[in-house]
Amino acid sequence: MRMILAILAGCCMQGFACFGQIDAESAQKHVIIKFSPLALVDFDNSVQFGVEVPLGKSGLSLQQDLGYGPAGMNMWYEPGDDRPNKETFKSRTQLRYYYLTRRRMKPYVAGELLLKKVIYSDNKWVGMECEQPWGDCNYFENKLVKTRRMVHAGHAKAGMQFYFSSRIAMDLFAGVGFRNIRVRSISDLPANTRIPRTDRWFEYDTPGTSEFIPSLAMGVHFGIILGKFED
Repeated sequence: MRMILAILAGCCMQGFACFGQIDAESAQKHVIIKFSPLALVDFDNSVQFGVEVPLGKSGLSLQQDLGYGPAGMNMWYEPGDDRPNKETFKSRTQLRYYYLTRRRMKPYVAGELLLKKVIYSDNKWVGMECEQPWGDCNYFENKLVKTRRMVHAGHAKAGMQFYFSSRIAMDLFAGVGFRNIRVRSISDLPANTRIPRTDRWFEYDTPGTSEFIPSLAMGVHFGIILGKFED
């Protein structure tokens, strides 16, 4: 993981140091392959890659990101920590509009749909016959439980994409929106159970429940511009 980050940092530095025929105007017709380094340090970590495809000369483009990550590669845990047995799957679909073009950068606005699925499988002391949402449980039982947290989110984003002559692109963005989180039990559990989460302090999952909360999205992508350019 450290090697990946070092390579990306080196590519970015090379991009700042080089100048040539690749600029924002010439790059706008080309596909860009992207990597999201901050997804590696998310609590629900993943290795996330994406591709941005321009949609003609309209200033519109479509970007699709896919990510996968097991908790075993999460950077938040120290060696010897009790890591949760979980897997994270992510999909981000984004339609963006570039409303201005400068030599080395283009600002944009975008709408994004995020789908995230986190699957947990662990032995837990599960609260049984609990009074929802915050009441006491009648008793606790140790069970092998498998649950799924499904997140659907929508974000409105604003960002800036920078283009360097070494075919490197850097995309900075921030956005706000809302997300809906649904918890389902893959194991056979009775109603009104409460499952402690290994990766969150003082938080529990209650199968069959959902919540609707504000959502913040911000980060950076590093990309490689594909295709042939004029000399």
